Amino acid sequence: MRPWLNTRAATGVSEADMLRTRVMSAMVLAPIILGIVLLGEPWLSVLVGVAAFLALVELVGLLDAAGHQPPQVLTIVSGMALVAAGLITTNGVGVGGVGATLMVALDPPGLVTATLIAAVLLFAVVGFTRADPRAGFMTWAMTSFGVAYVGLLLPTIVLVAHLAPSGGSSSTPVGVFGIGSGAAWALLLVLVVWGYDTGAYLIGRRLGRRRLLDHISPSKTVEGLAGGLVLATLGAGIGAVLVGLEPWHPLIIGPVVGLAAQAGDMAESMLKRAADRKESGFIVPGHGGILDRIDSFLFAAPVLAGYALLAAGRVV
Repeated sequence: MRPWLNTRAATGVSEADMLRTRVMSAMVLAPIILGIVLLGEPWLSVLVGVAAFLALVELVGLLDAAGHQPPQVLTIVSGMALVAAGLITTNGVGVGGVGATLMVALDPPGLVTATLIAAVLLFAVVGFTRADPRAGFMTWAMTSFGVAYVGLLLPTIVLVAHLAPSGGSSSTPVGVFGIGSGAAWALLLVLVVWGYDTGAYLIGRRLGRRRLLDHISPSKTVEGLAGGLVLATLGAGIGAVLVGLEPWHPLIIGPVVGLAAQAGDMAESMLKRAADRKESGFIVPGHGGILDRIDSFLFAAPVLAGYALLAAGRVV
């Protein structure tokens, strides 16, 4: 049996103990994250930057365990450069100094695109040094993928927190409580993703029978998927009140962003299975690593941002 299928039995940790640890960790982390979301910038970008660094360290370990020989320091540095480019671009008018100079000089193609191109070229050169061309190609391809996976997707969380009504800004009061637009959209994202994760876990644990994608994640079930989408839609309903959206929006946002959250979870599970790992790390008790905590957001945030910009009349 593969090690990631029997980790609980091997460690002797009961399901009740695991659930208790997960709940305790969530009780500590949730208020901190919600507080940072409400405070906004620069704290949100700092949080995303710290999460990016830890996620890249875990990613390098997974790619190495999968046999792809990533250049460790270069991967982390390139990934952080791409994250920084995304954060600088998203914060836009609030950025000065070197960041502002780079945005002007690199427009077009843009700071993010230029940084990604530079990283891909550097990883190609690293691939040249491998004795086996097939190994060199895999190093080039997988390291480029890894940097884009974290570096391109993670900053979209900050993009969501900068959404604004047409003619307004991210600090424009919206919804029934008059919360700033950016904070309200970020709370909507959190409510949908956490709602999906909670519903999928609880319903899947109690009622799950039919496996969803057994070869990637044996614990995921069709029943859990359904339960997750229900709670994601309820979370979207609450978030829509905070943002001031019309009542029909949550009926689309809940299922669409919920499915994106599940896809993000599956994508990271596929990466872990390739590395024969149960978890990406151990920094969050009961939850694994940072990648295990942000995987759903990596897919959900860009999908929600796209929906807001294309269908909900929002601007950045």
